[in-house]
Amino acid sequence: MKVAGIVLYNPDIERLRENIDAVKNQVDHLIFINNHSANYSQVKQICDKVNNSTFIDNKKNLGVAYALNQIAKRAQNLGAEWVLTLDQDSVCLPGIVSEYEKYTQSGAASLTCYMKDRNFDIDNLADLEISEVDFCITSGNYINLSIWKKLHGFDSRLFIDKIDTDYCYRLITNGYSILKIPYVGILHEVGTNTQRHKFLGKSFVVFNHSPFRCYYLIRNQIYFGRKHEKTMGKKNSLRYRLTAWTRIFIYLGFEDKKAQKLKAWIRGLADGYSMRIRY
Repeated sequence: MKVAGIVLYNPDIERLRENIDAVKNQVDHLIFINNHSANYSQVKQICDKVNNSTFIDNKKNLGVAYALNQIAKRAQNLGAEWVLTLDQDSVCLPGIVSEYEKYTQSGAASLTCYMKDRNFDIDNLADLEISEVDFCITSGNYINLSIWKKLHGFDSRLFIDKIDTDYCYRLITNGYSILKIPYVGILHEVGTNTQRHKFLGKSFVVFNHSPFRCYYLIRNQIYFGRKHEKTMGKKNSLRYRLTAWTRIFIYLGFEDKKAQKLKAWIRGLADGYSMRIRY
């Protein structure tokens, strides 16, 4: 049983159609988790046209991590051993599932692939290699469901952002592996109006996320460092926290909606230090 799942929250309808058309013929069943989208009627109409699919409508936005756990549970109930997780903006390229299936006996806990960002090119496509990696994003991730269950799933307290970092970190520290296969399987896009900048000789990417997203980026950066301080050590934990503190220079120096992002940054710091940790 080949299963994929897509997390939905106010998706762009045309991109959603592209996403669905790209994956529906590669799997036996497609799971949609709708996190209380404002354009619910359009989303439901499109998803209902997909044969062999499940549509779960959450009555409020429960976050990406919670929705990913819903996908994994449903996939297990369908008898699947692996599940492909996708966000609403990522589009599968042909053959991604069949390529992943070649490596399901490798012993890996998660499989990932090379991705082409709509904003940036991949260099040296002819030189792609198979390798073990420490991190992969959840979109385009092929997840071993028995190991997902052993780790008690994704940390739903994260809501959005750092979900993939936390899950991958727990995989590695528990002795599991993540395998990156030599295949470009996902057309992906990070942020909106993504730009490259240089300052004092160093180049960096500015994603121009919304203030809503900035809040969770900052909050979860602090939370993640606190959560794993015992295993990563105080020095590395501090590095994550410092990243959250210094992010304000990017917001105020290079992004729009500066006042709103300043407020989001302050709230994110406060909540990141005060929120209860789920181990």
